[in-house]
Amino acid sequence: MKISALIAAVAVSALATALAKPAGLPAGWMETGDAKDTCQSSVVTALGAPSAKVFNIECKAGPQGFWTLMQQVSGTDYAGKRVRLSAQLRGEKVAGWGGVWMRSDSGQRSGTAFDNMNDRPLKGDFGWQSAQVVLDIPADTTALSFGFLIEGSGRLQATRFQLEVVPSTTPTTTKITARDLPRQAENLTPP
Repeated sequence: MKISALIAAVAVSALATALAKPAGLPAGWMETGDAKDTCQSSVVTALGAPSAKVFNIECKAGPQGFWTLMQQVSGTDYAGKRVRLSAQLRGEKVAGWGGVWMRSDSGQRSGTAFDNMNDRPLKGDFGWQSAQVVLDIPADTTALSFGFLIEGSGRLQATRFQLEVVPSTTPTTTKITARDLPRQAENLTPP
């Protein structure tokens, strides 16, 4: 899934489902995505996990799409700072990919900073491991959204999320920046 499509889908889906918190999710958490017919979210007890209960997303094989458990908070405490989202994740038969993600929004502009680990995806079967994204959050940020996602079928579990301001010496994880964009449009008519 293209990054811009994921940003837009998360933003629209989050808005549409913000009031529809499924039973069993703690306050602050919501589920969203375009794979609602094949995925379900829950909190489950997990033996051998870093915590007694974990967030759980299970997706059956079916049409491609993504599903996420997420939170959205005010950007006030994070604007103009370098921020890290980390969590412990475990996967079973993750056919597409999964990871943690974070996005900043500035007023009506969505995705002023974004990373969803699609350039370093978690796939297949894997035990509990740390995953993180680190972003420079723009000074005009009004909202920060974050969570974990799976695209395709499989099970992805997460726990021990941390959202923290980190020193500017901490490397960022995003590979997409404004300086990577071309200055001028190209190939406006097919060659």
